[in-house]
Amino acid sequence: MIAVQRPGLIERIQHVAAETNRDATQMVEAAVQAYLDRLEQEKIHEDTEVFWAMQAELVAKYAGEYVALHQGQVVDHDLDVIRLEQRVAERFGETPLLIAPVTDAPRRDLSSVSFH
Repeated sequence: MIAVQRPGLIERIQHVAAETNRDATQMVEAAVQAYLDRLEQEKIHEDTEVFWAMQAELVAKYAGEYVALHQGQVVDHDLDVIRLEQRVAERFGETPLLIAPVTDAPRRDLSSVSFH
């Protein structure tokens, strides 16, 4: 079990919860979830930047395939995105990874993002 131990923070949470007529536990859970979501988005953004920086190298090795990037490294690749997602999920669990198609198309927003 995780507990909030900073007295000043506990008092602030309780005060805001009372003022807004919300459950303090649900409020803390929502705040932690939002924080974790932001961390995942930042990680995907970082891997996206690496993906575009490596595009020429990726095209030379993996043209027409999908790649999975984790911490700036290609950790797996496949022609079949479903098989790739399955292997990545088995290997990395809930770790957020970028899964993207490798083409020589100009830079664009990547929509093939997988959170595992």
